[in-house]
Amino acid sequence: MQNTLTQQIEDDIVFGILSPGARLTEDSIIERYSVKRHAVRTAFTELKARRMLIHEPNRGVEVISFTPDQAEELYEIRLILESSAAKKTKLPVAKTISDQLSEIANAHKDAYHSGDFRSVFHLNKDFHRVQFSCCSNKNLVKMVEEFARIVQPIRVMQYGSDEHMSLIINQHFTIIDAMKEDSQERYIQATRDHLPISAVRAFRKHYDRLHAKQNRIDKV
Repeated sequence: MQNTLTQQIEDDIVFGILSPGARLTEDSIIERYSVKRHAVRTAFTELKARRMLIHEPNRGVEVISFTPDQAEELYEIRLILESSAAKKTKLPVAKTISDQLSEIANAHKDAYHSGDFRSVFHLNKDFHRVQFSCCSNKNLVKMVEEFARIVQPIRVMQYGSDEHMSLIINQHFTIIDAMKEDSQERYIQATRDHLPISAVRAFRKHYDRLHAKQNRIDKV
């Protein structure tokens, strides 16, 4: 129950059902998800550790939020971490790994074309979990996962763009092809290319539009 609740809340944060900066109380979560108080407390603890929730003094627990500049900084960190993880991966990877990645990538593609965005989200996580599991530095892998999790809401915002998602889907297969070979340079580049700045630009537009609307409301 506790792990399921944690995932439910995280998914709702990622998909914008629980908005950035939204205040969450134990009672509101109990009512929304029909769970026990101890499960809520456990979920809050886990989500704060994942940096999806924060505790603000005199305000309580809130959904994490960040500015476009902060989002850009997070993507810069991801670029460094994921490039380093690619560099620390011994190539070519085992056939069992490339076959597993291909299976996930095809399922991810099918889920997108059927409009099942929640499956798209989880399959994408599965793909990169397997990909970076091949990195020899396991502490680095944990950091890759941590920073990828923080920016999940930004990635999901692009699910409505066919152009963006076609690029992402094709890049999954490019990564797999690179991992089958022994060119570290090609694999590193494929990994770097998979972190498009377009995601940050889309987030900036959304952020500016949202805050412009709020400013107009405040002036009324």
